[in-house]
Amino acid sequence: MWLKRHVVENEQQLQNTLDLIYKNSKSDAEIYDIIELMKNEQTIITAIHNIKANKGSKTAGIDKKEIDYYLQMDNNKLLKLIIKAIENYNPQPVKRVYIPKENRKLRPLGIPTIIDRIIQEITRIVIEPIAEAKFYKHSYGFRPYRNAEHGIARIVNVVNNSNCNIAIEGDIKSFFDNVNHNKLINIMWSMGIKDKRVLNIIKKMLRAGVMEDGSLGSSEIGTPQGGIISPLLANIYLNSFDCLSP
Repeated sequence: MWLKRHVVENEQQLQNTLDLIYKNSKSDAEIYDIIELMKNEQTIITAIHNIKANKGSKTAGIDKKEIDYYLQMDNNKLLKLIIKAIENYNPQPVKRVYIPKENRKLRPLGIPTIIDRIIQEITRIVIEPIAEAKFYKHSYGFRPYRNAEHGIARIVNVVNNSNCNIAIEGDIKSFFDNVNHNKLINIMWSMGIKDKRVLNIIKKMLRAGVMEDGSLGSSEIGTPQGGIISPLLANIYLNSFDCLSP
């Protein structure tokens, strides 16, 4: 499927294109020219609206710029800025902050700049339907139109309608900190994401580095918690594990 052949001039056409991407991916079609949809005006506008609607848009990255800084710009100027950033992507390091966990320990979060958040959201919008078409049908975490209640309902259904009487609860220790970048990129390629420019953008996101107390740390492995695209990348990485279910 070649996305450059599709006209997207409004929100409905964008949704129609995303639905078509899902349908093609479900049929194991390979998706090309994904970056053209990323640079589309409607995709960019949708991503900006999504970022604006999130209360986190009031939290700045290392450049100290909030969403309002960009919303005050001329629309054409902002669109050109984002398209240029996509074409020559060079993300800034994420800002390391810590939030308390239930066990009184601290969870590290990586806060990207607003521009990097917009580009992450653009990327999420266009690759999510490709991945969703491949995900295990009973995977419920970090997925659109699914939540913990659906997972609980599935467990109840299995218990009531089968001989299953064993449940296993587990947690992958430091999962987000140990995602292998090259393996993740290879998984996305095998899923049908056949635009190396987009995969290169994702790789740069993962390797943007972390700024903490004025010191820049590398990020050769892992995906920062706090990134918009991180939950989707986590599901992509773990999909083969999910599919091990009998």
